[in-house]
Amino acid sequence: MSKVQANQDRGLRGGTLGAAAVTLMVISAVAPLTNMAGILPVAILFGNGTAIVPAFMLMMLLVLVFSVGYVAMARHVPNSGAFYTLITRGLGRPLGGAAALVALLGYNCMQIGMSGMFGPVTADLVKTSTGIDLPWWFYSIGASLLIGVLAYRRVDFSAKVLGLLVLAEFAVVLILDLLIVYQGVPSGFSLAPLSLAGMPSGAALGVTFVFAFGCYIGMEATTIYSAEAREPRKTIPRATYASVLLIGAFYSVSAIWIVEAAGTETIVATLQQLSDPVQFVFNIADQFAGRWLADSMRLLFVTSVFACLLAFHNHVARYFYFLGKEGMLSEWLGKTHPLYQSPYRGTIVQTVIALAVIGTFAALGMDPLMTLFAWIANIAVICVIALMTLVCVAVIVFFAKNPELEPGQPMKTKILPALSTVGFGLVGYFGVSGFDILTGASGAMAVILPSLILVAAAVGAMRTAMRPEAIDALSADAA
Repeated sequence: MSKVQANQDRGLRGGTLGAAAVTLMVISAVAPLTNMAGILPVAILFGNGTAIVPAFMLMMLLVLVFSVGYVAMARHVPNSGAFYTLITRGLGRPLGGAAALVALLGYNCMQIGMSGMFGPVTADLVKTSTGIDLPWWFYSIGASLLIGVLAYRRVDFSAKVLGLLVLAEFAVVLILDLLIVYQGVPSGFSLAPLSLAGMPSGAALGVTFVFAFGCYIGMEATTIYSAEAREPRKTIPRATYASVLLIGAFYSVSAIWIVEAAGTETIVATLQQLSDPVQFVFNIADQFAGRWLADSMRLLFVTSVFACLLAFHNHVARYFYFLGKEGMLSEWLGKTHPLYQSPYRGTIVQTVIALAVIGTFAALGMDPLMTLFAWIANIAVICVIALMTLVCVAVIVFFAKNPELEPGQPMKTKILPALSTVGFGLVGYFGVSGFDILTGASGAMAVILPSLILVAAAVGAMRTAMRPEAIDALSADAA
């Protein structure tokens, strides 16, 4: 190989991912079993009720409404940069640059924050199964290193790993659903779980929608795989709708049966008696199926979090790659591996950042679930809400400037984007105003943590002012 060839970036490996593979990558980031076993009981406890069930359904509808305009605009702006590309084309360079850095912050925070859940649940599983007692950070650091190796090699290998894990997650929860329906529940099935009255407090209800939305984060990332997709103009829309519908139906149906199994009237009292709410769903599995299903779910809960970590790592590595490729960040990041064609430099940087943050929290002796997970992952939730709200506005503005692209389609270019703007605006308000409740952070930390989003936005906007050609290239670089 000549020196010129060696230095030439070959780009991401195109044509390797179909709609099914992209859907699996995205659903893995959503971590369905993690949300059902981890977030569902916490959300019910938080609000002293069961309104999380209809909240899942309403969030599915909101994300579907959002997806119509999102997919319509993405069709005319083919680029793997996802949100920041659409925001740039619709709302201009400064907001586009701000969005690019907010997206990078958000996905980094989600990936690193989930390490705070992976470590302790894995440590508990290993201790219970083998008696080996190792600190949580041992597993979090080990997972980060392993994920770095998987992502470094190539994306299709990662997709295969994710696919197996996701299918197993769906299988164990659906088995539990079927057994609950088959065996029935003592008080009989009712429509009570579908009522928003299960959350009597208005403030609690608002934050419950934030909890529910957080369980869908990752679904919006289909477009970052455009460069690697087969027929991206068809694959990406199909993967987007399939992801929202599959996971939304899964959440809604499974949450109903799990609440029914615990008893709508008694579920809160049951949860309050548990020292660890994560055991709630496992206990129901033990009750309706026996130890084999409960133990399988405990194991898959760990692999579910691992799959989430791997998927978000892939997202982050690609953001680093595209931002580096066009000069928003160091151009060193904008190179793919000469053999694997993976964004390996982004993988290296993300792995180093994750190890540094995990090591810091471990050295300070901080609780991984209550700080590393609760604080950092919820920054990601607010980031994504802000980005999706801006995308909704960008869709409206973009098609107002270019009406010939979707003639006679006001529903997808105006009405639905406007509705989703209002919806995400409300969810964002609940998230910011209730950030201390969402995270448990108090005092200065409740201000500092969400302020990181403003810092990232400011850096992105300033970088755009310094390098306007970079954001222009990002918004024009076809996948």
